[in-house]
Amino acid sequence: MQHMHASTLGVVCLLLFATSARGQSLWMTEHLANNCEYEAALASWSMAPADVRGSFDSRLLKARILIQLDRGADAVSELSTLRKEASEKRMAEILLALGLAQSSARMFRSAETTLRAAREKGADTDLVDAAIAEVWLSSGRKGEAEALLRQVLRRAPDMAGPMLNLAALRAAEGNVTEAAALIRFAWALGYQNPTELRKAPEFERVRALGLINDLISTPSRRCRIY
Repeated sequence: MQHMHASTLGVVCLLLFATSARGQSLWMTEHLANNCEYEAALASWSMAPADVRGSFDSRLLKARILIQLDRGADAVSELSTLRKEASEKRMAEILLALGLAQSSARMFRSAETTLRAAREKGADTDLVDAAIAEVWLSSGRKGEAEALLRQVLRRAPDMAGPMLNLAALRAAEGNVTEAAALIRFAWALGYQNPTELRKAPEFERVRALGLINDLISTPSRRCRIY
């Protein structure tokens, strides 16, 4: 199975855009990101005043958008700087984002280490485990990834990211009917990005059978899951 694009497929879509920046000057950036328009969101961010772009929360928002655009290495660079500046209160948040960025950059060993450090700093266990499962899945450890995804979904059945990753596993095995059902569950839970569903290589066979035609043709867009 090919590596999942960070833009939507995988736990990266769990990022909390609404808490990323303060003030009104970046409201359009957040709005665009929450509606899956990541290129436009980054362009909007770049047009904000310099003092706004330089703030901690604004730079964190930029890093999260970069992850969604599968620009993991750029996000790692930004977050590594933020890590040096972060207060203890913000450290779990920064480490979680950094682990996701490292996963996007295919720095799998570092990503797992960083994510475990995020949990030690107080990051949500379900988010961390879902992210680690994504790392394992992207690095080819499918059996371990599936077991951890199922554990996460038993504890938190309303998480769309793990549901979508499980759908990708089923699709890779040729079980397209179950994959389609899981995609629909993820959609109902908040993952509503028809553009990505139309192009994701993981779901090529699902699309070919017309099992998600209604989803990929809808104008609905929503990527702010939590």
